[in-house]
Amino acid sequence: MMEATMVEQDWQARARQRQKRINTVIGALFAVGLVSGFLVGFFEDDKAGLVAANSIPPWLAISSAIVFVVAVSFGSWKLMQVSDEHERVIHTKTTVVAGNVMLIGFPAWFTLWKGGLVPEPDALWLFMAGIIGSALAFAWYKFR
Repeated sequence: MMEATMVEQDWQARARQRQKRINTVIGALFAVGLVSGFLVGFFEDDKAGLVAANSIPPWLAISSAIVFVVAVSFGSWKLMQVSDEHERVIHTKTTVVAGNVMLIGFPAWFTLWKGGLVPEPDALWLFMAGIIGSALAFAWYKFR
């Protein structure tokens, strides 16, 4: 009986440590995004529209793009290291869904645009569709 209790406590301690590592990675990515978003908002031209081109200084655009690519790449790699197999499968499936939304959405939208039925494809809307698709897929695979 004592041995079973120790094994259970050991498993629980490892699960708590793993969750703490996951939360640390997510918290660090959140902090990087928060600082980056604050800087963009601080230096953005007040007269420009919400999604207008040339509304932030070029140095900030370059540094924000680099920070985004590095943070997402490093964060994905670290999350894959600290997640268990079940979580890795969920993350892989949600990434595939987001990719498919964009890979299917753009050619369909482009074809309809070429036919004069819809406005020109907009990268922001395609990106948002991918994010929403990923969030819905995550909820589906995680909580079903």
